[in-house]
Amino acid sequence: MAGEEILADIRERLHKKSIHEVRLIARAVGVHSPTDGKKDYIIDQIMDIASCKANPTPRSARGAPPKSNDYDKDLVNDIRECVKLIRARRAGDDAPQTLDVSDGSEKMCEGILERDGKYYFLHVNGLLAGAGDVYVAETVINRFGLKRGDKVSGVCHPAANGAALSAITSVNGLNPGAASKRRFEELTPVYPQTRINLGASAEDICARMADMFAPLGLGQRAVISAPSNFSKISFANKIASAVLGSVQAKIIIFLAGGYPEDITYIRRSVPQAEVYSTSISTTEEDNAKAAELLSARCKRLAECGENAVLIVCGLSSLGSAALQVLSAAINAEEGGSLTVIGFVNAAGEYGSENTAGLLNAANMRLVISGGYPAAVNVSQSFTLGREYLQSDGEIKAADALRKAAERDPENVINIFGSVGSNAEIIKNGR
Repeated sequence: MAGEEILADIRERLHKKSIHEVRLIARAVGVHSPTDGKKDYIIDQIMDIASCKANPTPRSARGAPPKSNDYDKDLVNDIRECVKLIRARRAGDDAPQTLDVSDGSEKMCEGILERDGKYYFLHVNGLLAGAGDVYVAETVINRFGLKRGDKVSGVCHPAANGAALSAITSVNGLNPGAASKRRFEELTPVYPQTRINLGASAEDICARMADMFAPLGLGQRAVISAPSNFSKISFANKIASAVLGSVQAKIIIFLAGGYPEDITYIRRSVPQAEVYSTSISTTEEDNAKAAELLSARCKRLAECGENAVLIVCGLSSLGSAALQVLSAAINAEEGGSLTVIGFVNAAGEYGSENTAGLLNAANMRLVISGGYPAAVNVSQSFTLGREYLQSDGEIKAADALRKAAERDPENVINIFGSVGSNAEIIKNGR
């Protein structure tokens, strides 16, 4: 909610109170003479403080102490939050995030909202609990309707064990009051119909074959099975670049147990993406927690009508949580989508016993064969509902090539290598 909207909301709520309640609230927020004047006058005094037109009076100068503490404490907290929000905006502090509040000052902060037991925190340095996390009071959660996975920006102040959120400037990149009230569980799933074109590069035979035999669309549950000698990070980079070139979407990449050099490579290759990772030594349980939080973040984006594409390198390393993450994918009839693209180990390799359920749940399966150049296993790769993503001519050409692959798989690879684009293959009807 923008500052002006917050002020209007506060004034409206004050007018619904009795004059006795308004006086108690006025004393709590620092009005100089909270019992002087009529109700409208006292409300104006409160609003001057809320909008930073007047400073709160020290407690010792507010007259006799209140006879009752039975007032709307949530409204008082909202008034104080409004003051901090307006002060932060006037300061124009757009500096990088820092949560060193040991000097007693307020700082800008940003993180993904997570719940730990009955308490809420912003994870500001990754996806797992850490020393820099920011506590979020339940009154703030209720006031703005925040949910797990929301990316929250705001102001934090020193607290007993670190930092606490004191004002919110945006939720998922929007004004706090503009966040969607839709629930992810109530969205209507339909077949993916917006295509992500993987095969733009003539030289990339593997990507072009994927486009032909296992087309990818927004809202897909996609599982890519590849041998250990295949560069999954490089292919993830190609997918991210294809998303940027094909559709408007938010790309989020998660490297479960990622190598440091891979993390650096993907961040530099796709600077537009949000890149998260866990270390090689991270347990399966923590990898699962991190992936589930990212899945929740993507759900919040889909609720807002955005297209979120979550690429998970190491999907099978998440244990039982992998299926939950993959199954979250949706193309929503109401607008917005969540695409999940997960890399798993090839059949027979370490950890591949965890992938059977994932393969069954996927509506796009891409199996990459070893060798050089890497190529797609035509007989095992497919997309359910491909008719929503491919033309009749492309489907006809793909079916003809599948039959040819049964007789001579190598010849099909040679066909892709002999032409500069899939359009030529489709035109020839092979």
